[in-house]
Amino acid sequence: MLPTLDELQALPPELLHEFIALTLNPASLAVIVRLVELGIIEQAVADGGTSLAALGDRDPEPQTDRHERAAVSLEMALELGAGLGLLTVLDGRVHATALSATFLASGSRLRLLGHVEHYASYLPAAAAIGRALVSTRRSRRSMWSTGRPREEHDGYFAARQAYNESRRAYFWDSSYLLLRAHLRRTLCGHRRVCDVGAGPAGFAALLAKCFPSLHVCAVEANLAHDDYRRRTEQALRAEGVEVELLGTNALLDPLPPGLDLVTFNRLLSGVPRDGVDAWLQRAYEGLVGGGVLAAVDYAMTGDPAHDRAVALVVAHWMGKDCHVLAKSPPSDPHDDKHQWGWSRPWHAQELCEALRRAGFQHVGFAPADGPFTLIHGTRP
Repeated sequence: MLPTLDELQALPPELLHEFIALTLNPASLAVIVRLVELGIIEQAVADGGTSLAALGDRDPEPQTDRHERAAVSLEMALELGAGLGLLTVLDGRVHATALSATFLASGSRLRLLGHVEHYASYLPAAAAIGRALVSTRRSRRSMWSTGRPREEHDGYFAARQAYNESRRAYFWDSSYLLLRAHLRRTLCGHRRVCDVGAGPAGFAALLAKCFPSLHVCAVEANLAHDDYRRRTEQALRAEGVEVELLGTNALLDPLPPGLDLVTFNRLLSGVPRDGVDAWLQRAYEGLVGGGVLAAVDYAMTGDPAHDRAVALVVAHWMGKDCHVLAKSPPSDPHDDKHQWGWSRPWHAQELCEALRRAGFQHVGFAPADGPFTLIHGTRP
């Protein structure tokens, strides 16, 4: 289940920032992944902890090389997990800390297991970041700009179905990171909101749960595909919220009318600088007077700690792209890998200038929980 608004507001930001920092470091992330794989966190949370003996009784073949390696694996995971502040080992019992019980236990509504799974996909490519720094070309993000025919857009999103489905848990679990950023400004005065590029509607679902008086729309091109839409509808029913799902392409089609809030989440970071005006214009046209565009994304702000997190995320992207392209160059003309390459991360001030250029007023930005930044503006 998604968290409540009270749970989000009660979450200590320093605890969240500590965890996010661990997941952006490949060494500590690898330890987290191993702890989850071994089921240690679940056992450490249940019934106030677990015994070392219970954790060690896993291999049916004692006195073998396999047994020794399993024992060493467990010992390493426990020792490094404790060193990273994820576990405590006391008097022969293993306990979860607030860090792991909050973010790694499957029963926690603040879990970030999908976030861990997503960033774990970058681990095999960590060593490729160095290669990426000397061999990456510029990106060719043609599907994120105007000028291409609709059938090319349709083919592009059809080719991305498997990837999008594999990231469903990430988009749902991490949706509250986005909402925490949006809470930098008040949401209580809005009535009709549209989340653009909504993915499986995790953020839209959380918004509807935390602000039940809102009418929430989710615009996502992948929702035009029956399987993706069906699974999204199932998730919304399980959460007990209502979200209007629209399987349209926001770059080519107008947004629903009468909106007083449009949200872009993790969207503009994929948009090239020669394409951003079209996206902002689409939001402007969909808003009523006094309506707000609020974007949460990976944007540099000038705050050193925050920008370090953004830089780490972008470095992971580049390493993974380099690694995957070397192993599996694209052959399908619709393959997303044709679009990959270096695109300089947005700076918040640049995006603010683009909002002003589109006609927005009262433009501003605020660093949120790293690596996210809130950028916003109001249609006069």
